[in-house]
Amino acid sequence: MFSRFRLAICIALCIILFYPAILYAVVFNNIAGVIDGEIIPYWSVLIEKAFNLTGGSDKEVLQKIIDRRLLLKEAEKFKITETSQDNKNIQKVLQDIKESSGEDKFNRLLQEYELKETDLLNLIKNRIIVERFIDFRINFFVVVSDDAIKAYYNDHRDEYGDKVLDDVSEQIKAILFKTESNRRLEDYLDQLRRNAKISINL
Repeated sequence: MFSRFRLAICIALCIILFYPAILYAVVFNNIAGVIDGEIIPYWSVLIEKAFNLTGGSDKEVLQKIIDRRLLLKEAEKFKITETSQDNKNIQKVLQDIKESSGEDKFNRLLQEYELKETDLLNLIKNRIIVERFIDFRINFFVVVSDDAIKAYYNDHRDEYGDKVLDDVSEQIKAILFKTESNRRLEDYLDQLRRNAKISINL
């Protein structure tokens, strides 16, 4: 038993030392997760991180990919598609990625992950469609009352020093809006996750 174990270790070390391309291919094509029978390969996680589309650990990025796909399906039901302004925003995001990474690194990453620029544009487009759906399905129903703003101001008076309510009301409104939006979105996602068959392998 021990000799077989040592043999397996030796084989694994040989692959790592002399055939790294094989090891890379195994990891690259590994299944990170599955959602309703749709496979999410590990390279999807690597691409999100390589192009700074999503931050966090591998597992956190995978969860964001899953959530995005769930929301995309909902967006399709409501016929949410990109607008001409969205297309301009998509191109701007792509240009920002190129500038932040540098042209040479950007092209190298495309080659490394066997991507075309249109593939990256599609990823960006999906993110923007999800944002539009969130505005349509979640943010549209978020209302921040004057009473809520005043209550927050009174509870956090020390943070604002000598500033009166009128000076910070818009700032407080934005905070309360974001908090309520995130809460409603998480509740909505929890429902979608419960109704989907999801497997996470990371």
